[in-house]
Amino acid sequence: MIVEVTQVEHYTQDLFRIRTTRPAHFRFTAGEFVMINLEGTPKRAYSLTSGPYDDYLEFYSIKVPNGPLTSVLKNIQPGDSIEVAERTTGTLTLANLELNGNLWMMATGTGIAPYISLLRDPETYERFHKITVAWTVRVKDELAAYHDFLKEQPILYYPTVTQDAPSSGVYRGRITEHIDEHGFWSDITPNVDRVMICGNMDFNIEMKQRLLELGFAEGNNKSAGTFVQEKAFVG
Repeated sequence: MIVEVTQVEHYTQDLFRIRTTRPAHFRFTAGEFVMINLEGTPKRAYSLTSGPYDDYLEFYSIKVPNGPLTSVLKNIQPGDSIEVAERTTGTLTLANLELNGNLWMMATGTGIAPYISLLRDPETYERFHKITVAWTVRVKDELAAYHDFLKEQPILYYPTVTQDAPSSGVYRGRITEHIDEHGFWSDITPNVDRVMICGNMDFNIEMKQRLLELGFAEGNNKSAGTFVQEKAFVG
């Protein structure tokens, strides 16, 4: 399906956000991704950052150097068109996770995208007692797209930077360092906690191993678990 771009905002030389129209028939579940492309470019998977009840579609993108899609997509303007597949999918949905208890959303870089969609869905707040979002980026400017939104939500928001000095409400170091050295989730247990992982491949692998050692079980489209990860995301 073809959608029209209505907003484009660039946050750094590497990161930008696109908002488009939403066809009335298009349905998706919070946390899913969809394939998008422009004429003459290959299709790529993008998590939706819009909520399932929003009247727009929104995508958060990194500018991949010489990327066959993003090298074109980064120049898009309001009024231009994007092709969006009809079918959505993904593992970071509430259906793949055992509900109730506490929800931890762990992200690096643009891996924050599916969590924005989930946090725009009222059902997410109804299903868990407490929600914590941990988002690790390189520098503070890379938080700009959703920093204010996350601070306004009824959640515990824990942003960290790896290459900048810490500032008010933004911590220094990778989130894994805070787990090891500052007791970020010292009392986490699969009995009451649920975890979502979305980041670069090394982060996903490390976080999965930590959770398996703690007795967590991975969920998927066939059976709900105490943690899920988005394997389709790399960034």
